[in-house]
Amino acid sequence: MTSKTSQKIDPHLWRESCLSSESSLHQIAPYIGKMKSTMARTLIETYSSPGDMVCDPFVGSGVVALESIITGRGIIANDINPYAVILTKAKLTPPPTIKEALQRTAFYSNSMKLLTEKMALDKIPEWVKTFFHPQTLQELLALTKILRQNRENFLLACLLGILHHQRPGFLSYPASHLVPYLRTRKFPREKFPQLYEYRPIVPRLQKKIMRVYRRFPNIDPEVPRMCRLADAANLNLPKESIDVVITSPPYMNALDYARDNRLRLWFLGVSEYQRYDKKVPNNCKKFFDLMERCLGNIQYGLRNGGRCVLVVGEVKRTRKSINTAQLIIDVALKKIDGLKCEDIIEDTIPDIRRARRNGACTKRDWIVVLRK
Repeated sequence: MTSKTSQKIDPHLWRESCLSSESSLHQIAPYIGKMKSTMARTLIETYSSPGDMVCDPFVGSGVVALESIITGRGIIANDINPYAVILTKAKLTPPPTIKEALQRTAFYSNSMKLLTEKMALDKIPEWVKTFFHPQTLQELLALTKILRQNRENFLLACLLGILHHQRPGFLSYPASHLVPYLRTRKFPREKFPQLYEYRPIVPRLQKKIMRVYRRFPNIDPEVPRMCRLADAANLNLPKESIDVVITSPPYMNALDYARDNRLRLWFLGVSEYQRYDKKVPNNCKKFFDLMERCLGNIQYGLRNGGRCVLVVGEVKRTRKSINTAQLIIDVALKKIDGLKCEDIIEDTIPDIRRARRNGACTKRDWIVVLRK
């Protein structure tokens, strides 16, 4: 590990929109509450050096993971949410060229055509069927089955990225892009009949892939990378194997990571999404317990001098603000031997950056830097 001295970070470094400049791999599919790529890169470059091993135990949509390998760092990541793991694996191991990605699409599309007519809809939940034209749904069922069987995470993530929206390039009837709900009031069928017609999957998937490769990063194939479906409380890191941890724990009682991705999770085989949201701490005691177990594993896996950088959000409960940064510091100082608080950086979140605007929750972040 190349040791870096502590330096104060200016949150203005990531205040501006990065959608037109970040790697388009970041935009492969939506994920509520994800970290900005410019924030992730700033933290990675500030607290690590090329060749270091980064760990993100709450990887979400894989922002830290992708920025780590782009900047020449290795990554070990995990999450309890299957959708998060698929997205991260897609970003870590995409086909090296757009030509190869489109060739794979053509190959699996031929297999899809043979399977589509066998996809019966009588056992599909009604709430799922309300989103799609029956023929589109049959194709979706066939293609997702094939891609899952062949572990084609990149193509599967691209498909999930166009699963629902109101635009013609997506697969559903008019719906919200981030959280799945129909927009039939705004787009009644009698006024917008074209939005309720059959939507072929293959041409839309091809165009999605082309958009993903628009700003494709140059990644060293030798950089180590791994993403697991696992609980952050049970990291099982080898002793002193990690140079830095950069992560954002779940925002306590503020976001419903599984509920808001329930349609995508259903196509991944998860019929009861609630069990994942139940694992997200919804009070201070559960958050404290989770972070105690997580930080204990991190302390064991961090090399001496390594840092644990946690981005945590403010939580409002009964009009009272909960300082989650202080909760983490309390865990580190009272429960974990060998970790000390090196820095706390406050970042006010503009309304435009919030997943739910004008809401009561998460109006500022804290970046807590612990050092072993």
